[in-house]
Amino acid sequence: MEPAAIRERLRNLSTYDDALDLFGELGYTYAGDDPVYRDNWPESTRDLPIAELKYLAHHQSDFAIIYCQLEDERLPRTVQRPIIERIARQHPFFMLVFRNRATDPSQATWKFVNVRPKQGQNGRLIRRITIGPAERLHDRLYTAAQRLALIDISRQPSLSAIELQALHDRAFDVEAVTNAFFATYRAVFEAVENSITGITGEARRLFTQRLFNRLMFIVFLEHKGWLKFQNRPDYLYALWEEYQNAQDPNANFYRDRLQLLFFAGLNTPNEVNVMRAGGHDQGMLQRLIGNVPYLNGGLFEEEADDKNPGIAVPDAVIGRVLEDLFYHYNFTVMESTPQETEVAVDPEMLGRIFEELVTGRHETGSYYTPKPVVSFMGREALKGFLQNACPGERADALAAFVDQHEPGQLSDPEGVLDALKRVRICDPACGSGAYLLGMLHELIDLRAALFATKGLDQITIYQRKLDIIQNNLYGVDIDPFAVNIARLRLWLSLIVEFEGDNPPPLPNLDFKIETGDSLIAPDPTGGLQP
Repeated sequence: MEPAAIRERLRNLSTYDDALDLFGELGYTYAGDDPVYRDNWPESTRDLPIAELKYLAHHQSDFAIIYCQLEDERLPRTVQRPIIERIARQHPFFMLVFRNRATDPSQATWKFVNVRPKQGQNGRLIRRITIGPAERLHDRLYTAAQRLALIDISRQPSLSAIELQALHDRAFDVEAVTNAFFATYRAVFEAVENSITGITGEARRLFTQRLFNRLMFIVFLEHKGWLKFQNRPDYLYALWEEYQNAQDPNANFYRDRLQLLFFAGLNTPNEVNVMRAGGHDQGMLQRLIGNVPYLNGGLFEEEADDKNPGIAVPDAVIGRVLEDLFYHYNFTVMESTPQETEVAVDPEMLGRIFEELVTGRHETGSYYTPKPVVSFMGREALKGFLQNACPGERADALAAFVDQHEPGQLSDPEGVLDALKRVRICDPACGSGAYLLGMLHELIDLRAALFATKGLDQITIYQRKLDIIQNNLYGVDIDPFAVNIARLRLWLSLIVEFEGDNPPPLPNLDFKIETGDSLIAPDPTGGLQP
């Protein structure tokens, strides 16, 4: 089945029968609507909001495609995980297709989930492809169609279950998506950089990077629904289309819309947003940029170059940024972990872009560290810390807790939680924040394990992340743009957890993630200074 035909199927994916037709075209056999056996599932799974759980299709009866419709209007990972775990115990080789409850079936969200068999201490590897209203709106189905085309077995029906599992694993490989996005990003970035006038050399490159960072951050935020323009979820593109329809020959999108959005909207508290910015009052601002929240943070602070009226960004390159890049690929605000990844562009891409494109890897020694390496180093550091902070705990009990998130052998779980709240983690050359994000995820998972098993730390994930970012994480880097990206990734990781329509201002990280030289900076205590 060609990717173009799959895109058409995904564009119209609404019901169980649509999914059945899709997998039929891909070469899988109808499974007869048989329900999945759940009698032996534990009591803790009885309250999961499952509306339907049945077999959708299969291949030679040893590889199952399983359909699960949830009663929830969302598709929360906390509900998906226990379902995936129970299915994995019943089927060694399978793929799950989740669908949420939607009043309008055409607006339903789907998750195609690939689960690799359990591998050592890392557990099962979960990869997801999302198809929802946001993906259909701008036909951001290119990546999904390309990946699902790889599991077409209509011309190779004799595959074994192991071979088919390997085929699915390759199809859900996020690295291929990352490489394609980065290639496009590089080409568009260079085109924009070469088109900007009024600034030259390294200053122009850094100006371009800051513009891309701001636009990409807004694209991520669109998935939370906090930016409103003409009631459209694709805020930035709606702003662009309305601007184009005005057909003012003297207008410029960067000057007349984006600068107002950056500096009079996202960087201005709502209660003082009545300020006149560039001659515009509150009513005019709302007509030009809609309703946007005050986000705080250094990303939207007005720099010296932002105040230079001689710098011009042509409309033509803005169109290419939006149409060829940010509204061509699927984005997710979920920061991936070594165990769970969305097959889409996630916030980690900010770090990859910085380290591979902007800084010049050989000149600065900036190299991307794979997540499994970051996770391993973080876990080893935490085990060493906990052995010193909790001398009454056995080393094997701490290892089981940190590596496998099993706190059952701990003699004093409350003492371990207190130690986790006290730990101070500092990366003296943090770059774009890979290790800081890795340690954030490790601490979140450990505190969640204590809550799930021992009932400790009964606060929301958002509150836990905010607590960790404010009290446990510190970073320094000599490159101010690396510092901005590290802060940005921490903010994105935090806001994804906030539920509601009125996000609080982001925490000020100016004194947590610093620009400085860790080797020759002055003694911060003042003791060695004249």
